[in-house]
Amino acid sequence: MPLFVNDNGDGKTFLILYEDKLNIFQTHAEAEYRVGEKFSAKGTFNWNIYNVHSQSRAWGLIPIEVSTTLKWQLLRDLFLNVDLWTWDGARYRGTSGQSLKGETAFDLNAGAEFRINKNFNVWLQMNNIMNNRYERWHQYEVFGFNILGGIVYSFNQ
Repeated sequence: MPLFVNDNGDGKTFLILYEDKLNIFQTHAEAEYRVGEKFSAKGTFNWNIYNVHSQSRAWGLIPIEVSTTLKWQLLRDLFLNVDLWTWDGARYRGTSGQSLKGETAFDLNAGAEFRINKNFNVWLQMNNIMNNRYERWHQYEVFGFNILGGIVYSFNQ
């Protein structure tokens, strides 16, 4: 299995290290509450224990991840969603080759979709609402708060 670590030369490129035998013990739990199409709440928990043989760590792989998603139909044609993600930092190699652990990350996202008619929808998605600075991959900081939007046209309606 390929594992990605930063190149110590410039730190901005990755080296691929191959782990010839990676065993993963994963505990996955998921619960969802749903009221038809009007409302849903879902929680997910992943806990991974990695056992490597040729590397000292499972570089870049996240050990714990927790997420919650809420979706609801506020009005007949207005749908809202909220996502909260958190995970424990992955292991990475420092500049002198030592094993370091990334920071725990939190990310809050929210969005809305409005159905104008049977063919047209408009949507808006806000990501990283708390404008948290974190690194999913060592030395690759995520974007801060950002907004995306768009128009959807459906030909099949």
